[in-house]
Amino acid sequence: MHILYLIPVLFTLVYCILIVYYLYYWKKIQPPGPTNSGTNPFVSIVIAARNEEATILDCITSCLKQNYPAHLFEVIVVDDQSEDDTYEILETIEDPKFVMMRLGVYKRTTIKGSKKKAIAYGINHAKGEIICTTDADGIVPENWVLSMVSYFNHQKIKLVSGPVGIMQSNNFLNYFQALDFSGNGLINAAGLRSKIHHLCNAANLAYRKHIFLEEDAFENNYNIPSGDDVFLIHKIKENYPDGIAFAKTTEAIIKTHALKDWSSFFKQRLRWAGKMSLMKDWSLKWIPTWVWLQRVSIIVFLILGIILKDLNLILITGSCWFIYWLADFILQYDACRFYNIKKWQIWFFPVALFHSFYFILIGILSWLPITTDWKGRRV
Repeated sequence: MHILYLIPVLFTLVYCILIVYYLYYWKKIQPPGPTNSGTNPFVSIVIAARNEEATILDCITSCLKQNYPAHLFEVIVVDDQSEDDTYEILETIEDPKFVMMRLGVYKRTTIKGSKKKAIAYGINHAKGEIICTTDADGIVPENWVLSMVSYFNHQKIKLVSGPVGIMQSNNFLNYFQALDFSGNGLINAAGLRSKIHHLCNAANLAYRKHIFLEEDAFENNYNIPSGDDVFLIHKIKENYPDGIAFAKTTEAIIKTHALKDWSSFFKQRLRWAGKMSLMKDWSLKWIPTWVWLQRVSIIVFLILGIILKDLNLILITGSCWFIYWLADFILQYDACRFYNIKKWQIWFFPVALFHSFYFILIGILSWLPITTDWKGRRV
């Protein structure tokens, strides 16, 4: 029986070491150093939009208000066969920096992998040396382009991953998403810095146009509905392992809307989890697996301790639960300070409790042949 005590302890110990590892590399991320370059490149902001009538105007307005020379950037929106009034709203925008395109036939959802094709179509018609991408429901800060472009003063940099935060309101689902984004954002940034794994968010990316065209990252995965971000970053990592940076500056944080209901939330997370099984990096398989097993071991052995009336087992697993929550709290302290999430401490423990079961459930569902929908398409 005593050997059982070591299982949740071992899993939790390794988990805490991982948290320390991520925090160490998070703190090592530095802004780009000074260079001799004195010229600003032309930048193309490329956005693929589908059924975004509620948010598209605010997104484009924020993109057009960049603190960057007006003659050195353009905003390209490629309508991905929207079935609502997105395209009609786009037609009302009058700005010399704005370019509107349409992918395929109007309101005909006949193109597989069309978000990737919309991005590729926009980039192929872009004038910019540097491509910046965001999602159609994001709000970009006025110094976003300036912050992202500064990294490209160093010739070795090919791609810059930027931070993405959740717009806040006082409800549990919103704070759950905000803390999930902030924690994962820190971990992904630290992973890039340490090179243990390469993950990013398509809602905030910048890269050199010629690198995108050279790598042709979407060539063999247009049939996969999502993953335009991870397929690109992994393709660039293969040829330019030192060419990827994270923009650790609050002036680059893009805010996106939280999903409004649990059904939409789980559909989104299942879509994200599904693409992870296609990644070849060993770390993207064993790290989530270890964390999943750590969560399972604590719950299983806690229940087992209660059934067997083993007080020692109950105390050990309860202590492990508290310790990994404490590790998560320390990580969120740094993450929420960077993302400027207010009152997060109040919501942390209910979010942490729910997240323990959510992570186990998503892990199980991601390996089942479940189909879902995304903006009116089956994926």
